[in-house]
Amino acid sequence: MGAGTEIVVVDDGSTDGTAERVKEVMAGDARVRLIVLEKNQGKATAVNAGFEASKGDVQMILDADMAVAPEELPKFLTPLRDGTADFVNGTRLVYPMQGKAMRIANFFGNKAFCYLASKVIRQRVSDTLCGTKAFLKRDYVRMPLGGKERWGDFDLLFGAARLRLRILEIPVHYTERRAGKSKMRVMVDGWYFLFACLSGWRMLRFPEKHPWVRNRQPVAGIREVRPAAEAAAR
Repeated sequence: MGAGTEIVVVDDGSTDGTAERVKEVMAGDARVRLIVLEKNQGKATAVNAGFEASKGDVQMILDADMAVAPEELPKFLTPLRDGTADFVNGTRLVYPMQGKAMRIANFFGNKAFCYLASKVIRQRVSDTLCGTKAFLKRDYVRMPLGGKERWGDFDLLFGAARLRLRILEIPVHYTERRAGKSKMRVMVDGWYFLFACLSGWRMLRFPEKHPWVRNRQPVAGIREVRPAAEAAAR
């Protein structure tokens, strides 16, 4: 990925020892940074905390369950570097999935909301909820993040559409998660996604009447943990 790569790990109030393990890695790898949220605030908040803290020109998301391997990330960088896309969205629905990587209900729910989201942004997307995405920091800071759903994927897609960014999908291999289990609940989160699609449709079709301002509030209870040697020097 290059010498200037930084790896920002966001610990969203976890209780599984994530922060301690990352601190160990930080001692031997200057690329790694740790952002800690004092209490769990959900994926969208955690992802945006990482984006706000990052210093690089390109921002990428990689979910902590490792269902998508880090080795997939370089191909997300190429279209941004070549100027052939402004927003790269991963899709898990091209290659065969491994085993029980995605529950049946989640699969069909994703398909339904892909159809709705495609209608909203007037461009076909085959996987709205893939956690692997890439875009430029300069575009992210201009995105009108509405905060309509707790995962953040629709916010980013609709924000990219509002800025008229060129959206490109890239297939990724999706395997069974190495840690944790999915917190996605179709019957519960489906209502949030539906509301997000409705809000996105209004914002994109009637921007004068429904301006979607960047109303994401600053993340509360956030701090960056410094490596032990750096903290001692301070």
